[in-house]
Amino acid sequence: MKIDWGFVREAFPEVIKYIPVTLQLTFITFLISFPMGVLMALLNHHNVKGISKVIRVYISIIRGTPVLLQIYVVYNILPMVLTDFMKSIGSDFKVYSINAKIFAYIALSISTTVTISEAVRSGLVTVNKGQREAAKAVGLNNVETFFHVVFPQAFSAAFPVIVNGFVDLIKVTSLAFLMTVVEITGKAQLLGGMELRYLEAYVTVALVYIILIVTVELIAKPFEKKLNVFRGGRIRNAAS
Repeated sequence: MKIDWGFVREAFPEVIKYIPVTLQLTFITFLISFPMGVLMALLNHHNVKGISKVIRVYISIIRGTPVLLQIYVVYNILPMVLTDFMKSIGSDFKVYSINAKIFAYIALSISTTVTISEAVRSGLVTVNKGQREAAKAVGLNNVETFFHVVFPQAFSAAFPVIVNGFVDLIKVTSLAFLMTVVEITGKAQLLGGMELRYLEAYVTVALVYIILIVTVELIAKPFEKKLNVFRGGRIRNAAS
């Protein structure tokens, strides 16, 4: 099958116009997921009674189900449940008037939160207990020990996995089109459908994703090198 590169050249500038939508979906989802993931990792790592078990079950369920199913639940089932709830309390709020992006943020955050949680938890495991003891020996309290000793080392160890999760999130945003959010993949599909050039449309979107992902990896490299300073346990004496 011969590729119509003329279509690719014409479609490319139209598709890249939707990069801001893809980046918005990615960054907002990540900003929602990161604090939730860190909190889940801490509760799980410290084996908080009852809560850690719930978190482990939740992680197992999310890791064992496809993102498509999670999107279906959030975008199709959740609005029905909320609509019934609004009716039960006598509210006339129209759930289906909510911007589709809100449902996209929720759906994409579900799996991203788990990815970040597992990455941070693995990072916390790498921190030697001796580092905590050394921190207390120089006068740091528990909060200072966490922020100046434990978390920098854990985050440094988890950073490559978190970046991989961020890259995966960029690609997963393509599923937002199933929730009527038009981003780069959605726009490419629309263009391909207009002229029945689906192969060329997917070639176009592949090129755009490659550019985005290579850019993210290039930006992340220097940060990873800077974070390496925390590996091995450098204690910054906050008490001084």
